[in-house]
Amino acid sequence: MAERIGIRASRFVSWSLFVTVGLAGCGRTGAVPPKPAAAAGAPGSSPAPAQAPAGPPWATQPPTDVSAPPADAEREPSGVARRIVKRGTGTAHPSASTFVDLRYAGWERNGKQFEGSSAKGLPGRYELKDLAKGLADEVAQMVEGDKRVIWVPGPLAYTNRENFVNAPRGDMTFEVELVRVVPMPPVPPDLKKPPKEAKTTKSGLTYLVLKKGTGKVHPSDDSHAMVFYAAWTPDGNLFQTSLAAGEEMRVKVSLLPPGWREAMKLMVEGDRWRLWLPGKLAFGEIAPGQEALPFGPPPGPVVFEVELKKIVEPPPSH
Repeated sequence: MAERIGIRASRFVSWSLFVTVGLAGCGRTGAVPPKPAAAAGAPGSSPAPAQAPAGPPWATQPPTDVSAPPADAEREPSGVARRIVKRGTGTAHPSASTFVDLRYAGWERNGKQFEGSSAKGLPGRYELKDLAKGLADEVAQMVEGDKRVIWVPGPLAYTNRENFVNAPRGDMTFEVELVRVVPMPPVPPDLKKPPKEAKTTKSGLTYLVLKKGTGKVHPSDDSHAMVFYAAWTPDGNLFQTSLAAGEEMRVKVSLLPPGWREAMKLMVEGDRWRLWLPGKLAFGEIAPGQEALPFGPPPGPVVFEVELKKIVEPPPSH
């Protein structure tokens, strides 16, 4: 799984990190758990990674020109320089509405590594806003399969990002390969009000069957399941999705929010439902005088879209 170092606060750090089973990994190592990518690039699409020096699993050998760009490097007015290692064959560019799967590493100009995805060649999944600005701007110009070395001046790296307390403040050098552009789930049109054909249970759960599955068995509280899901606030803010960690995610039914748990026990494999949950069936309500936690799941009503992919055996106990 990808590993990174640094301190950041991702908008996808939430309740799911505590209730899912088997959601582990590393992106930039530090206070915030990462978003490991679901899939690597096609076999043979890139050269084998250089032998990593002894040290942590994200340690990667720096390029020979880590200290300064070569004379034939392309240069931008911003001070960023690049060397094209490989040109990809993709057509789509990353944006604020996509995730990106990257193989990358970042070093200070003296060759000391600060961050990176796994030295084993596994990509990590990120949002552009999570990356250093100079790196994010470069990735936004790339297509799948592109690989570059870029030299980024300090102000476009971490000099001005005070929330990265352990980050270097000087110029940085990055080697980055764009493996995949992953669109975020589209925002449903009926977040604020469920359609007339939606059904409501006695508890207050409202649901709409988007796709009927072919399974016969319903999950129980003790079940584990592989699911795709996305969750929004009524104003359209995507605050959690399984795509942030991969294509689907393992969950334990008993640990889900009450409304989702109720719906899961009514579903079968292959079902895809949209759920409208009042606060009491989701993450609670804000009482007078209280404030929402800045990085916790949102209180009040939320909307989930859930597809039950498969009911699976629980992981072995240790």
